[in-house]
Amino acid sequence: MSEPADFSFSKRSYFLLLSILIVACVVRVVPALNYGQDWYGEGSFTLVNFDEAGSCRAALDGFDYSPWVGWQTLALAEASGLSVPDGIRGDARAVKAFCQSESHIVIARLYSAVAGVLTVAALWILAVLLFPAKPLAAPVASALLALSGWHISESMVGTVDAASTFFIYAFTCAVVWSVRHDGFRWLLALLLLAPAVWTKYWVFAFASLAVLIPIPGYVTLFKGIDRSRALLLLLSYVGLFGIVSTPELSGLLIWFLPILFYAVVPWSRLGSAAKGFMLLAPWLAPALMQVEIFAAFTSAGAEGRFGTDYGAIGWHKWLRNPVNIPVVLVMGLGLPGFVMAVSGLAHLWKSAPLDRAWLALLPLLAFVLYMAFLAPVTYYRHYLPLLPLACLLAAVRVSHWRPPLRAVSVALLLSWQAVLAVDLVTDYHFDPRRDLPKWYAENEPQRVWASYYVNPPPDTGVGHRLFKPAFVRSGSNNLRQSDTLILSENWYDTAFANELNGPLVHDPARLIKTTPESVTFYRRAFAGELPFLVKRARLRAPSYMPELLVHRALYGSFTQFVGDIVILEVEL
Repeated sequence: MSEPADFSFSKRSYFLLLSILIVACVVRVVPALNYGQDWYGEGSFTLVNFDEAGSCRAALDGFDYSPWVGWQTLALAEASGLSVPDGIRGDARAVKAFCQSESHIVIARLYSAVAGVLTVAALWILAVLLFPAKPLAAPVASALLALSGWHISESMVGTVDAASTFFIYAFTCAVVWSVRHDGFRWLLALLLLAPAVWTKYWVFAFASLAVLIPIPGYVTLFKGIDRSRALLLLLSYVGLFGIVSTPELSGLLIWFLPILFYAVVPWSRLGSAAKGFMLLAPWLAPALMQVEIFAAFTSAGAEGRFGTDYGAIGWHKWLRNPVNIPVVLVMGLGLPGFVMAVSGLAHLWKSAPLDRAWLALLPLLAFVLYMAFLAPVTYYRHYLPLLPLACLLAAVRVSHWRPPLRAVSVALLLSWQAVLAVDLVTDYHFDPRRDLPKWYAENEPQRVWASYYVNPPPDTGVGHRLFKPAFVRSGSNNLRQSDTLILSENWYDTAFANELNGPLVHDPARLIKTTPESVTFYRRAFAGELPFLVKRARLRAPSYMPELLVHRALYGSFTQFVGDIVILEVEL
């Protein structure tokens, strides 16, 4: 039996939405309050994700980042009785200590968790606005997002990613609502534009200005171009931007590349306005590369404080970026949900009518194309705004099926999503670092070199020093001044395939945040080719879902900052 047409506004729907939000709240808030607590003793707090509270640090002039969320978490801290110490503004070290203290981190995590819950509600509203004739789309999409282990994990830490995603979808809802009803609602959309952009410099929100152009204008401009040709033109156009942003190309060559775009334009089908548009459009790519901020956000620099920088990836990003998008969506939706999302996208591409409200999704389309073709920085959390849309696509596809198959499909999607979430989120609670006190007690090391992110337990009586691969250079005896080397995957993964390096890792000069010397050391150490290093233990969080197991085999741990800990004995 199918649902009533007004299900999205019925008492039953409100009860279902409330139930989903309660579940979403519990699975985000509870971990946010417990992550890092009591790891190294009763009452202890261990900060593992050093990207947390970056916005707080920016709000106190101690870090170059967007201060939007930081202003709010600091206001909440002040209201709860946690005041900023006098005289620390502008002091990077003191600001970092305050913002990453347990007291403020808990507030930042609660803010993030609440933003994650509100995103679930925003997705429900967006589904109702876009698909009023598909009443099942809203609850299924919201439930998929509520149970997403990836979204839960990003919501329970104090970065700005969950908050940014919420403001993006709140803004999108406001734009769609305004298009449908006009009137004062445009003021709400304008107000929400500021946090949608400013929370994380998400400039793609400005693409929503396209809704101000009437549909007849688009019909006139693109008359004679069917959907298949439109897709080809779009991919070719963005591909052109990707090519000209490759650092290896000379400045002279990029001014000839726009001519290649003309080969895919169906000139004979176009009117005068469309021909003029197509003649001028490709030259925007090399022109923008002359603008410093655009070049920085598409190419980045080649060198940084850790060796290579994000721009070192060069043309390898042409494989890395398109690979990362399906990877994160498989992890965020589960394999069945990802298949449904792809099917839903194909279905809508073929059947969705041209509606001005759909133009409100152009910022998300621009963002996915940027992340697929241009982005030099590709941490998984940067892709988070794509997840709610993918949940919606999967839900819309399922809602088109007949009731018996639909019920089975929804049950499969949600149960798989829940089990994957348990496997993914428990990584935080079975973090390998929690096993370090036991290992220290059993092995009693005396002098330990540890890499970044190891976070060795305090009060062990052991001398710890920060390890750098340069210590093993010819003629250096630094490493042999210790008896143990402890490495965190979150640091040594720079030498292997991961979200920043992509699958092509044969050229050490193309790897990010490392040096060829470091790459050689890590690879030889793990291959057992260094006679003075013997691997004694590998601590890792357990996994059982196929998505996580495959990712670990090919790309290492999926959960950022919760990687393996490898312990090697230094033989003198």
